[in-house]
Amino acid sequence: MRMDFIERFRRSACLCRARDLGQLVILSELVRALSELIHALQKERGASSIFLGSGGTQFAVRLDVRVRDCQALEQKVRERLEHVDDDALDGMRFGARFYGRIAMALTALDTLSTLRTPIRSLQIAPQDSVRAFTDIIGALLAVGYEIGDIAADPQISRALIALINLSQAKEYAGQERATVGAAVSSGQFRAADLERLRYLVTAQKQTFAIFADFAAEDLVDALNETLGSSAAAAVERMRGMAMDAGPGKPTGLFADAWYEHATSRIDGLRMIEERMSAELGRLCALKLGEASRGSTGLELPPADATAPVAVVFGGVGGESALYGLDPGAPGPLRSILDVVEDQSRRISDVSAQLESARAALVERKLIDRAKGVLMDSRGISEKAAYGLLRDTAMKQNKRIVQVAEAIVSTAEILKA
Repeated sequence: MRMDFIERFRRSACLCRARDLGQLVILSELVRALSELIHALQKERGASSIFLGSGGTQFAVRLDVRVRDCQALEQKVRERLEHVDDDALDGMRFGARFYGRIAMALTALDTLSTLRTPIRSLQIAPQDSVRAFTDIIGALLAVGYEIGDIAADPQISRALIALINLSQAKEYAGQERATVGAAVSSGQFRAADLERLRYLVTAQKQTFAIFADFAAEDLVDALNETLGSSAAAAVERMRGMAMDAGPGKPTGLFADAWYEHATSRIDGLRMIEERMSAELGRLCALKLGEASRGSTGLELPPADATAPVAVVFGGVGGESALYGLDPGAPGPLRSILDVVEDQSRRISDVSAQLESARAALVERKLIDRAKGVLMDSRGISEKAAYGLLRDTAMKQNKRIVQVAEAIVSTAEILKA
């Protein structure tokens, strides 16, 4: 009777794990579709900024191509988002936050058509266009962040967090391409453009560092190769030319050359992103297959097998040993303490990995929320908000995330 109960719960554990992993397989495909659209929108944003900065004299044909690419990918993403609550994802434990992100993403996509009209008619400033595209892309990235936060499997969670941070770094690189492109095509850099450029360079480095903490070694090597490419070297050189020239001074830069090198560097990041998306899909499918076969990490005999009879005797030095009474079994099978210790160690390692992955994601979200509060309440830039967080943390001898938590908590109290 006892084995019947154990087998029943074992099957229930397998079914639950298989269901969760099946949902992650579907969501990993959503992440892939989102990343394709985000990459296309980043290119449209960059082309739009140069088109606007040049007063419509440059990149008109290229912008038309980018818009058509985005429209095709947008339709695919809309279909996935609008059917995300179908029966295949019935019983998701993600909650209101996930569905709220989906609603925000769809709302953001609805603004694309109205954004393109003033761009084509030159009725919007390049900086406003960049900001509008960035908001849309941010809403799409937020869906990926929520998926990374809910993955229960530590290996999948780490892969998702690495992928999300690479996507975020690529988004910063895309913002840089658009910011510099608009300034170069308009003929001069404003002080705000240079400040934004410095912030985006720093943000990329920070996000690459988080990626390196969670990504596999071969992926980190691929990133280092991309950042060491000739295109990346050209981007570094052009950044230096812009910063050395200063506000309102000629830089010697050309929009076509900047766009070409910045895009080549971003395309290198995109290749890594595509590779990670494919590997994430394979990993989810592999885990799902294991769960479907009943591999839960706890090996139990099949339901129709005769349970082996065993007895524990005191061993040498007080150590217990497990002996089988089946005549065909070997002598001491294994120290029962070793079994317990191994199982405990495995559970501890899995929990630590998952907690580390989730903690990094939660802290990032908290800092972003605190920056938003400071930007809204003080009317300052994102870079200034982060600097204020950092300086306050140093003065109070606290971590930035602790200061961020206090700001967010205070803002919520004031709203209530």
